Amino acid sequence: MTVFTRILPVIFAGFCILAPARATEARWIDSVSATVGKDDNSSNTDLYRLGLQNRWNHTWFNDGAWYLGGYWELEAAYWDSDHDTNGSLYEVSLTPVLRLQRDTGLSQTVRPFAELGVGGHLLTKQWIADRDLSSNFQFGLHMGAGLGFGDKGRYELMYRYQHLSSANTRTPNQAINFHLVSFRYAFK
Repeated sequence: MTVFTRILPVIFAGFCILAPARATEARWIDSVSATVGKDDNSSNTDLYRLGLQNRWNHTWFNDGAWYLGGYWELEAAYWDSDHDTNGSLYEVSLTPVLRLQRDTGLSQTVRPFAELGVGGHLLTKQWIADRDLSSNFQFGLHMGAGLGFGDKGRYELMYRYQHLSSANTRTPNQAINFHLVSFRYAFK
């Protein structure tokens, strides 16, 4: 079975969520994202992820060129390892994300940002390759930076470093870390 056929359920789930959300007048979905990444551990695990984002209606520190805002991120992912045993799993996550970003009114072409998010991740298995994650529920912490570009930053390209672990709620706590690259498209 190819990686593409394994990520089809993730793509299908994304479209099932996206279609009704885009059809309503008061949209919950502000943007969509596609992410690829690789672990920096010994598991040789690739990650493929689709996400939906909803911006918060409140921002802070609006009196300068930069401001603090945030959004909710709902994602579905497929992990693929080159190991024969426990070589793949699926993931669903929900993460609140804080973002420090440049005001789009000051820069129409390129808008840098940095962000931090902590959320919950539900995995279909607690094993990936030879790594025992100890639980199907993992806490995820990510730090990222990127650039918004295009009309008012409608497109974004971002790098994230993400750490997933059981936060010592279960043992062994064999965490996994990912280097991720994301592309995002905002609807408005």
